[in-house]
Amino acid sequence: MNNFYNFDVIIDRLNTFSAKWNVDNDIIPMSVADMDIPAPQVMIDELEKFNRLGIYGYTELPADYHKIISDYIFEQYHYSVLSEKIVFCPRIIQAISIYIRAFTKETDGICILSPSYSPILNTIKLNDRKLYKCPLVYENRKYRIDFDLLEECFEHSKVFVLISPHNPTGTIWNKEVLIEIINLAKKHNVFIISDDVHADFTLTNNSHYLISSLDEWVANHSMICLSPAKTFNIPGLEIANLIIENKEIREKFIKEMMALGIHNPNYFSIPAIISLYKYCTDWVVYLKEYIKNNKKIVKEFFNEYIPLLDITESDGTYLLWINYKKLSINENELAYWINNLSRVKVSLGSEFGKEGDGFFRMNVAMPREKLLEALNRIKNGFCLLNNREI
Repeated sequence: MNNFYNFDVIIDRLNTFSAKWNVDNDIIPMSVADMDIPAPQVMIDELEKFNRLGIYGYTELPADYHKIISDYIFEQYHYSVLSEKIVFCPRIIQAISIYIRAFTKETDGICILSPSYSPILNTIKLNDRKLYKCPLVYENRKYRIDFDLLEECFEHSKVFVLISPHNPTGTIWNKEVLIEIINLAKKHNVFIISDDVHADFTLTNNSHYLISSLDEWVANHSMICLSPAKTFNIPGLEIANLIIENKEIREKFIKEMMALGIHNPNYFSIPAIISLYKYCTDWVVYLKEYIKNNKKIVKEFFNEYIPLLDITESDGTYLLWINYKKLSINENELAYWINNLSRVKVSLGSEFGKEGDGFFRMNVAMPREKLLEALNRIKNGFCLLNNREI
């Protein structure tokens, strides 16, 4: 453990209205993608100053807000964006829905790689757009894009929603893959919405590329969605930022937000993001190392005790995507084993579309003591499932 940050502190989140911890008292949830690790103390101290005022009024973006965001984008992703091209929006899923409703018709196709984050799938379906899923190819514990299938989808689509790094698989799309996507998008005139909410959780020395940074055409035919929500564990503060280079699209998008009554940010969100982006980037470096080790622990544990579980090889996010097909059990049996016998909750593969069948997603962003407790519960539950002695 480093000398600066302690990620081993266990926080009791029961009875806090937490979506993740809305479970029985004896269950350890590893499902919802927020961390059981508190945000940096610098931010907590800053918010306490605002909390002490006792007045929770309307909030405005400060004059230097967009400059702070553009500086962070340059520092983290080596992409220079003019401040005026950054748009505040509370949540990425809202931004995707707004774009779909404002810039597409019900007859238009929306393409997405599958398996995929279910709220995005639902947004496309609930807005009555045609969903074109491009199934990822799974082989040798890795995922790749079948570009022939992707082109077929692009032939029928007006918009492509890219999740980068990918959720649930944790796959990082390298520069070569992104360029292939760019070439197809240009060929078929497909607008790209890129959800980069997990961008800061690249667990290698390789850079994360915002797809708009690689091509001028894409820069003018894309909306890049960024947020500190996952990075610093503040999704409840609801703050995201969009890069919309195209002035006409940007102005129309802002008008649509105003028409929906989306304007003032959450009272705590502005002091939070300013303190985080200015003073807490080193915290992320240490956190990533901690999560990287958590992933290693899970892999070694399953290799020893449940070797038929195949963990997808990935270098992104704090999520593990695990193949249980070799166990020859169905999803109901998996849920009974993990939820009932083990008293641990994970995200079932079916939540991510039919391409998620035979998989489950596990969130390992938690204190190590709690992680080891959850793993031992899963092991003991597996023994019970197979009528073996623990």
